[in-house]
Amino acid sequence: MSLAAAALVLLALAGTAAPVPAAPERVFVRSRYLMGTPVEIKARGTDEAATQAAINAAFDEIGRLERLMSHWRDDSQVARINAQAGKAPVEVAPEVFEVIRRALGASRVTGGAFDITIASVGALWRIDGENARVPSEEEIRKALANVGWRHVRLDERARTVYLDAPGVRIGLGGIAKGFAVDRAMAVLRSRGVRSAILTAGGDTALLGRDGDHPWRIGIRHPRAEDRTIAWLDAADTTVHTSGDYERFLMVKGKRYGHILDPATGWPASRSRSVTVVAKDGTLGDALATGIFVMGPEQGRRLAVALPGIEALIVDSKGKVTMTPGLRGRANLTR
Repeated sequence: MSLAAAALVLLALAGTAAPVPAAPERVFVRSRYLMGTPVEIKARGTDEAATQAAINAAFDEIGRLERLMSHWRDDSQVARINAQAGKAPVEVAPEVFEVIRRALGASRVTGGAFDITIASVGALWRIDGENARVPSEEEIRKALANVGWRHVRLDERARTVYLDAPGVRIGLGGIAKGFAVDRAMAVLRSRGVRSAILTAGGDTALLGRDGDHPWRIGIRHPRAEDRTIAWLDAADTTVHTSGDYERFLMVKGKRYGHILDPATGWPASRSRSVTVVAKDGTLGDALATGIFVMGPEQGRRLAVALPGIEALIVDSKGKVTMTPGLRGRANLTR
């Protein structure tokens, strides 16, 4: 046999070789404590090293944003803004500027029910721990003079934030996690992950589907820790729940939750919990708080009026209200 003929035989044999089977898809789960809450990421992938690296990168992004935005850290940019209240504008990172800009937009949309300057009153309350206390009406009245989202001045060109009175304080706890889960999901997507779920306290982000099915999310019952009030089937979206059940203070049989009404300085009492479903996690997080403060009637009307927003609201007596888009997707358990 000639060399040419032998080469043709070898090529033919190579063409009939069995294909290498694709690596099976696996589920990888990791957790860290970030932004004051356990954060868990569950991602699907065929390459363990690449998927684990993507998860770690997503965690690192959340940690980076926490260092920028936590008002509990003396070295954060939010702490610097508060320290310069009434004195001078503070130049901030693009992410911090964006979150504060979006927060002011949420204040406009909710008529002030969501307001990052409620931190001026929030500093008076001690909901957790041995030092828990309810402030006096006089303390709250004085602090309310520094509450109002219009105290926050933004200069887009200089990328600065200025609080226009010495007593004004901001806190991004009602919106920063929504922004962080959005950014973490963008990191996973950029690294080739196509199916993942991230949970961070009451904030959940969903990438793709759970295999052949939508992700199934349990919405906690606000008065029974071991029960769900509804199950939600969803994919490629975010889900945010604000409630009065995670952090609260009981005094003489009265429940004081941690979500304060910017109009009064006292805990909002029209709702027990609010769950918002939104493609935009930053907006969804802020709306969950804003609608909680607004209550079921105004809150539902707002959610219906906003494109791409759905909400499930449990009012102060336990009655459940939901927007039309959740019917058939959210199944009540009672």
